[in-house]
This record gives sequence, C-alpha cells and structure tokens, in this order.
Amino acid sequence: MNSRVNSDPEKPENSTEDDPSWGGVIVGLMLATAGGGLIYNRYQQFHDMDSDPISLTRIETLIYKVSGGSEWVLLAVYGIVAIVGLYLTISNIIRLRIKQ
Repeated sequence: MNSRVNSDPEKPENSTEDDPSWGGVIVGLMLATAGGGLIYNRYQQFHDMDSDPISLTRIETLIYKVSGGSEWVLLAVYGIVAIVGLYLTISNIIRLRIKQ
C-alpha cells in the first residue's frame, strides 16, 4: 500500500513535465540571445561580399544543402531557436509567479 499522499491532485505522480526554475529562465534567455546573435551574424556574413568566405558548421551545411542553398531557411532555423528560448523564458517566469 502506498502511504505517500499526492499534494496536487491535478498533477500525476509520474509527470514528465519539469517544475519551473530560474535555471530554465536563464537557459531560455541564453537560447534567445544565441538565436538572435546567429541571425544577425549569419545575415551579415551572407550579405557582405567583401568579407572572407563563410565557414558553416556541419549541421548548418546540411541544412543549407537540404534547403537548396537558401540562406533564408538557415536564418529561419535560428529564428525558431530564438522563439523557443523566449517561450521557455516566459513560460518559466509565469509558472514561477503562479507557484509563489
């Protein structure tokens, strides 16, 4: 017999959802900043013809080749990273406020 009492009847004991934390907020901010920085940096590299050749990582090269050589798809992927970071930040802040 289980003597443990579930204090929150809405949340099952085996929930896969993590509790909100300030660490999640920081990670979200880091993702959003990295996504925004990559968008700016890669956009400048693709549109500055006087600079050195662009060096892409393997995953960036794969995305670039699969998309048919479109830099906009690569920039969209960075945008998705930034949006996910913002979502993670905002959702953790809201859930932390509700928890208090």
